[in-house]
Amino acid sequence: MIRMEVQGLKELERQLEALGEKIAVKVMASAGKEAMQIVSDDMQQHAGYDAENTGPHMRDNIKTTSRNRMKDGRFLTVVSIRVGPSKEHTMKALAQEFGTVKQVASPFMRPALDFNRSKILSILAVRLREGIENNR
Repeated sequence: MIRMEVQGLKELERQLEALGEKIAVKVMASAGKEAMQIVSDDMQQHAGYDAENTGPHMRDNIKTTSRNRMKDGRFLTVVSIRVGPSKEHTMKALAQEFGTVKQVASPFMRPALDFNRSKILSILAVRLREGIENNR
């Protein structure tokens, strides 16, 4: 069970609202992508690799993307950050992460997030602060 405590969200929200919608989304997306780069790098190191496979490898197709959810009422977030393999490698990733009847699980996605969460939060806090101060 992961337990995190985050303080100052009301103040952060007030600061971001003062920036305006477009700039706030840009600042949050940029900060989130930079913070999650650690997770992406960790996932690439631990993703399965088959030297005999001549096609694209899962570890080479792990990307970080962001989506603006500001105007989408289905989501309670303003920006969503996703780190993971491409759609082409979804089944391989799930098989490695959770295992199958014939394959033992060798998780690489969840541990990448778990082991780096303090670094992620630190980078996110610093980059959000810089983004807010630079766009006042």
